[in-house]
Amino acid sequence: MEMLENHWQAAVQNRAADVSSAVDRVLIIAYRKKRKESQRQFWARFGVTQSRGSRFESGAEIPAPVSILLGLYFSKTVNDSDLGKAGRVMSGEARELINLDQ
Repeated sequence: MEMLENHWQAAVQNRAADVSSAVDRVLIIAYRKKRKESQRQFWARFGVTQSRGSRFESGAEIPAPVSILLGLYFSKTVNDSDLGKAGRVMSGEARELINLDQ
C-alpha cells in the first residue's frame, strides 16, 4: 500500500495537468480493492456516486476538484476523517440554503 501512496505522491509532484491518466486509474482501483471497498464506499468519500466512480475507473476524465481531492488523499494531506467532516459541513450548508429559500 505504501508503494501506491509513494507513486501517487510522485505523480502529483511531477504531473500538474493530467492526474487522470490510465496508470492512476489502475492505482486507484488497486488501492480500493486492497482496502476491500466497493466503488460506492470508496468514491462516496470524495462526493462521487458509484456510477460516476465506475466511469472514472473505466476511463472517463476525472474532474479537477475530484483529482485534487484524490491527490490530497493519497499524499496523506487529508484523511477519511477530514473528508467526512467536509461532507457533514457541506450537508449542513445545503440545509441552510434550503431553509433560506423558504
